[in-house]
Amino acid sequence: MTDEFLTRLWADSHNGFSADFDRGILKLDRFLRARSPAKVSIGKPYASSACAAAPADAYMSTTARAALAGVTACLATTGLLLTVALLATADIHPAHAYPIIAHTIVA
Repeated sequence: MTDEFLTRLWADSHNGFSADFDRGILKLDRFLRARSPAKVSIGKPYASSACAAAPADAYMSTTARAALAGVTACLATTGLLLTVALLATADIHPAHAYPIIAHTIVA
């Protein structure tokens, strides 16, 4: 009985709710479009090296610094993953056989 009542109530009010929801979304869209500034082209997406600012380190390009940062992030993630794996399986490994594990557990 309750299910039938809820189904009829939903069917009666669904069209009104959908219309109100659509109107609200359209108002929100108009409001956000009015607030946003006009779109401006950024021009040339890849500037020549003469236009770029001088790097802090004259021996490394921006690309080399980005690659080095990526390699460093990968090594740090690998180190953290191994540390967590060693700590999670510390009871399986004998501490005297692997001094790094014993040091990790003590630390």
